[in-house]
Amino acid sequence: MSNNFENRKIEYLKKADFPLWAQQIFDILADNMTVIAPTGNTREEDFAMWYGAVSNGLKKEERQIILIKENENLIGFFQYCINTDTFKMEEIQFKPEHQGKGIFRELYGFILKNIKTDLEFVEAYASIQNQKSMGILEKLGLAKTGLNANGRSYRFVGRFAGLVKWYGCGQ
Repeated sequence: MSNNFENRKIEYLKKADFPLWAQQIFDILADNMTVIAPTGNTREEDFAMWYGAVSNGLKKEERQIILIKENENLIGFFQYCINTDTFKMEEIQFKPEHQGKGIFRELYGFILKNIKTDLEFVEAYASIQNQKSMGILEKLGLAKTGLNANGRSYRFVGRFAGLVKWYGCGQ
């Protein structure tokens, strides 16, 4: 499934194609995280850890990655997981030059058309150093509920209906 807006395309990653896209996806993540929350590892070490974790996670049907392309070039991605009643936003990253251009709203329109809508909750995490992400999650109606196990990210939870309402309000 895809959705076009001008030269933009939003589509699900075919899981078998993950190895073909992995380096590009990681590069967007690593470039953003180097500024927000550097790990102190080499890029190669981070890639190896990330690749193993994501490859393993993609074995589960409920875990998906959405690619955001412009003129066939990858400009961002979104990784999520759905369990019984919760939409878990695991990772959303855009290249810096594409942030603030309406892609986020377009992405959520795509998501809401392609996932089950009888979900109860939304869950996400944001690095304690990432004020921008925390602000976005609060704007989506999620509330900070505490820290994750390693103490480096805040956990946010909200009602799925609030996310649908945010999207429907055109804000």
